[in-house]
Amino acid sequence: MFKLKLIFVTVLLCASAWAANAVRQVAVLDLPGRPGFDEMVFAKGMLVISHPASNTVEIFDPFRRRVVGTVKDLSSPRGVAISTDGAFVYIANHDANNIVVLETEDWQVQRTIPVEGAPDVIVPVPHSHLLLASLPEQQEVAAVDLGRGQQISSVNVGGRPVNLAFDTSRNIAYATVQDKKEIVAISPSMQVSKRIPLSGSLPTGLVYDKSVDRLYVAVRYAVLTIDPQSGSEVGRIPAAGGVDHLWLDSKSQTLYAMANGSMFIMKTGARLGKAEEVSVDVKGHTLAFDETKSFIYVPGGREGRAKLLILKSLPGAVPQTQNASAPVSGVITAAK
Repeated sequence: MFKLKLIFVTVLLCASAWAANAVRQVAVLDLPGRPGFDEMVFAKGMLVISHPASNTVEIFDPFRRRVVGTVKDLSSPRGVAISTDGAFVYIANHDANNIVVLETEDWQVQRTIPVEGAPDVIVPVPHSHLLLASLPEQQEVAAVDLGRGQQISSVNVGGRPVNLAFDTSRNIAYATVQDKKEIVAISPSMQVSKRIPLSGSLPTGLVYDKSVDRLYVAVRYAVLTIDPQSGSEVGRIPAAGGVDHLWLDSKSQTLYAMANGSMFIMKTGARLGKAEEVSVDVKGHTLAFDETKSFIYVPGGREGRAKLLILKSLPGAVPQTQNASAPVSGVITAAK
């Protein structure tokens, strides 16, 4: 019995040390305004951070590690996306019912495009001049023609679409419908072509992994692996409640998620591998991963102040096993 206890304690200590060594803290920086961030995207070497709590979008320079520009006077900006050529960043300006087009050459607003609702998440349609925008309050996904500068069509998905992903191999979009516990597939003609029911409530974050033809979707307390062809769930791993966004790094085959002070690192594949959970003392719900330098950026709050936590992902930190199991926990403490 003593020997079993000793083995169990040793396993726990090793697991804790492994988790703590998954990432290394690089810096924790002050950001302007109150905590409350949504999405991020890399553009022209900069990190573009939507900041609905301050009605701004921050342009952060990762090299100089400071904010070098601010897009002001927005109305609860939410989703951000970059054009295929990198020339523009699109911002879902939620409360103003429009999409802001930002030039990446000088970070100036080029124009705004009105939409028939409050946009939340936006996704460019590859090889076209179209954007898709989720309109949760209208229960619709809208198609926006960038050339004409207007919304041209929409589809009612029967619930609140909260996140979007695009499948280039099938030329269809997917949307998580939060209050219906499902994923819908949207055809190029803006029709719902398929409904995938989920065994989990409040689906939010969604990404499509082309390399293995899988959808990864965050539900309450779990991240699921879905086969989009059959619509079946092929795996799930535990996660904290409150995951709003997922970030897929195809190069390292790693999926990242953030939920209220806990970061989850998962190996991708036909099914997600074992999750590593790393606790940080910056509270947030979104992150961005820089594949060129393996830096992880986590905007959030601590003691009522807006912060940006920068972490370094260490080689070999992500488990290689493809078995779903409970995460282990480590702690990374931000500097005081």
